[in-house]
Amino acid sequence: IEDAKAAGIQYVYDDGTFGAARFDGSAPVLGLFEASHMQYEADRSGEPSLAEMTEAAIKALQGNENGFFLTVEAGRVDHANHAGNLARVVRDGVAFAEAVARADELTDDADTLIIVTADHEHAIAFSGYAGRGSDILGLSMKIDPAGTKALNEPNMAQDGKPYTTVTYLNGGGSILTEDQDWTGTRPTVSQEEATDLDYVQQALIPLSSETHSGEDVAIYAKGPFAHLMGGTVEQNYIFHVMHHAATAE
Repeated sequence: IEDAKAAGIQYVYDDGTFGAARFDGSAPVLGLFEASHMQYEADRSGEPSLAEMTEAAIKALQGNENGFFLTVEAGRVDHANHAGNLARVVRDGVAFAEAVARADELTDDADTLIIVTADHEHAIAFSGYAGRGSDILGLSMKIDPAGTKALNEPNMAQDGKPYTTVTYLNGGGSILTEDQDWTGTRPTVSQEEATDLDYVQQALIPLSSETHSGEDVAIYAKGPFAHLMGGTVEQNYIFHVMHHAATAE
């Protein structure tokens, strides 16, 4: 940090120093807000949002006559999934969507390729047959006869207990423990418990941390050469599209 400051680099470490920094390209900016990972969006205090950092980065780079390449990653959605904590997954997902929207607002589709994707999936799934309007964080509610909305009555599993809209295949919320087998008792969860910020979704296989999975992930793109993103592709293909867009005359 001291070496960076001595070299004329702006050092920012909280909301205050971030707000006072110049993002006009006149001097580089080094932002170190935590000793390790930044806070979850649901817990964020004293540090800028992903959208705010995205905006600052674009403003700092957009004066380059040769253009720029910017990578924005929201890594804590991964950590929340590993913890089986859907409430923080969803909130960090929203923060990421806001960052993408901000990047779109600040750039021109005529000369900016924006690609949005993920590096892997998780062992997470919608349980199915939740009525329209069921809380994604809460219990799976029954569908009204007209099929237009959810009833205020949860769907029941064969053990006579409700289940949440979203569950995990494995992780810390496993319904199986050392003293249980398939004939064991699954905990009953209420709507209030399921929608709590710290609630860990029920899972099947007991693991200390939920795992990544093997599903394909989506790739969204807009701008020059976005038409090259279509169908199913290998991950290294994305690099070649970006390289082509960056070097094309």
